[in-house]
Amino acid sequence: MLAALRPAVGSLRAEAQAVVDECKAFVRAMARVETALGTMGKTLDAEERSEVMRAVLTWLGTDEVQGGFTKEVARELIGQLSAAGAYADYQGTTDYIQ
Repeated sequence: MLAALRPAVGSLRAEAQAVVDECKAFVRAMARVETALGTMGKTLDAEERSEVMRAVLTWLGTDEVQGGFTKEVARELIGQLSAAGAYADYQGTTDYIQ
């Protein structure tokens, strides 16, 4: 499917390119979060890992984070990505990505 999209992407208007750039920034930020959460099992003990998750989830409940959908999706993504941090030797897998 991605191969079919490549020829369709050409020169975008500035407004459209701004949306693409925000999406790219979001994915890059997710990769940084995945790395941080995935390696915390090697550097933090179980209590510290729990405290990290408590702090993040508490922050998500504040008014600083706008939009109910954003909060819910962030909780889901952080919850899934943090599973890697529960193990000191987690290697991850990308077998499901095609």
